[in-house]
Amino acid sequence: MELKRILAADTRSANERAIALYGQDVLVISNHTVNGQTELVVAIDLADPEVTASRPRAAADTDAFHRQFSEVQGVQQITPFASKPSTTVQAAVPVATYSSSPAAAQTPEETREYIRSREIVDMVRDELANLRMEFKLNQQVSGWQSNLSLSTAVQPMLASLVEAGVPTGLRTLLLDSIKNARSEQEALQGIRNQLGFALGRPAAPIPQTGIHLIAGPSGAGKSLMTARLASQLASRFGPHHVSIISYQDLRVGAWSQTQILSAQMGVDCFSAHDPATLRLLLGELSQRGLILIDTPGVQMAERIAEVLAVCPRCTCHALVPADASIGTLNRVVLGYGIRWDSLMVSKLDEAYHPWPLLQFLCDNDYGISLVSDGNLITSLRLESTMDTLVEVAIAHLPLIATKEAVSRGQAYAPYSPSQRHFSSDSPWLLETLRGEAHD
Repeated sequence: MELKRILAADTRSANERAIALYGQDVLVISNHTVNGQTELVVAIDLADPEVTASRPRAAADTDAFHRQFSEVQGVQQITPFASKPSTTVQAAVPVATYSSSPAAAQTPEETREYIRSREIVDMVRDELANLRMEFKLNQQVSGWQSNLSLSTAVQPMLASLVEAGVPTGLRTLLLDSIKNARSEQEALQGIRNQLGFALGRPAAPIPQTGIHLIAGPSGAGKSLMTARLASQLASRFGPHHVSIISYQDLRVGAWSQTQILSAQMGVDCFSAHDPATLRLLLGELSQRGLILIDTPGVQMAERIAEVLAVCPRCTCHALVPADASIGTLNRVVLGYGIRWDSLMVSKLDEAYHPWPLLQFLCDNDYGISLVSDGNLITSLRLESTMDTLVEVAIAHLPLIATKEAVSRGQAYAPYSPSQRHFSSDSPWLLETLRGEAHD
């Protein structure tokens, strides 16, 4: 990807020139006024095959001339430099093809690292594609947002939603619900009501019996979430009720971490490196009440397919971090065609803006079974998960003052949680107080 700078008399002329040069799908990065002119910064994809295919006609005519000239002279055809096919990353790394390994990768560790690198390339492409779609959608709704007649007290809310990185689709829905509000408190209540209506669904049941698989992207905290669930149920039903199986997690230190966590809880843990071993373990542990299977983040779809082939009755749960992007959520939850029984959310304490997750839940009918919000093995929430996500998102909205508020001496902190957003009767605070009283 390369950035290009375009100067024109006004914004319209700059946009027309960008479209004429780089096509309808050009990605606009910024729009500024420089020395009385409009400066447009756009991003173009150098590896786009459509760009390579749409070369100027003069270059194609030159290639044809060289071929005819070589045939007339009776010598070997010489391909000019301009006609050589370009080698791009897309040609070297096919999308979603992980069956073959490179010739240089002789050991399993090298093969695993190679596959992981290819998955990272695909992830970056998905993120760039979603970023481009977000820019285009933002351009389409910018005119509608500018025509909203928001009251002076509610105008900072629009800037707060933009500053917090709320996706364009969800931001448009929320603005439509608060456009007639006359105070900030009324607007906040309107946001709560709108999200509560969109997310109004029962919570997914917490795994207590049977065989359950937990899968998700690398770094989401699958092993720790598995240990938290095992600890919760072991304290309720006894340590012999729960068993943990680590399936093909070949990361350095992964098995040691599982062993340490299991030893702290007094729960048995096992490791399976192939489907045959997994089948043997499931047969030996058939008398256990609950079996939790922890899977790696690399080749997630392949590992899940292997587990389901061994145990078709296994229930699958997708674990995603609370600050996951729309691209990550679409790829993990929707991209592999897996029927998920529930979603589990981790790292809620690290997510100041879980707005992409909220938009994904508004667009898809998935229930949340577990939420974790700390680094301890006991940091697990079992109730009011949707309300918790909403309150965390609202509590961390940045406070932005308008010019009128500043002139009246009401300058707010640029970024800080506030009691006006984090009310004393919020479900998040009530659960915290109940937990402290119980302890």
